[in-house]
Amino acid sequence: MTKKKEEGEHIRCICGTKTVPKQFRLEGIKVRGSECPKCGETYFNSEDANKALIYNKIKHEIMSGKVAKAGNSYVLRLPKKLVNALGLSEGRTIPIRIDSPTEVVLSV
Repeated sequence: MTKKKEEGEHIRCICGTKTVPKQFRLEGIKVRGSECPKCGETYFNSEDANKALIYNKIKHEIMSGKVAKAGNSYVLRLPKKLVNALGLSEGRTIPIRIDSPTEVVLSV
């Protein structure tokens, strides 16, 4: 993929028309791309589309995390493929809420 395509600039569609930059949602994930105003053909940013594909592969997979102690706090270790699919990074703060005595929801 060319740099122009990744930045959301206009690219030439297979029909010959210049596309218009647009943001799409695939499986709830924002994906940069562009759309042809003439034929409706869509082009996705490869990096963003890959994240959506990885998410789609693991969304129903049962994974396990491990609780560890770090000083006076507890840490929940997450599988690397989950961290990558959600685009998490070290030091990022995320909201946490309790839905029931057996359910915790993390929002990213």
